[in-house]
Amino acid sequence: MYSSVLAFIGIPELGMIAGIAVILFGCKAVSQNPFIDRKQKLLWMLTIVVLNWVGLLWYYYVFYMRNNEE
Repeated sequence: MYSSVLAFIGIPELGMIAGIAVILFGCKAVSQNPFIDRKQKLLWMLTIVVLNWVGLLWYYYVFYMRNNEE
């Protein structure tokens, strides 16, 4: 018989979802800020995307690539 019917999401997948959510909500928050001009908004959005991209690559390396090296 089945011990558990529910399949829980893994930590690496949860990190990927959190990273994508940070990109989406961060860019949305910056785009709605009335106190900064368009150039600063673009710079902030680019910063959010680049830093999260680097973070997601590092996260992928830690959970997937490091296990294959051993």
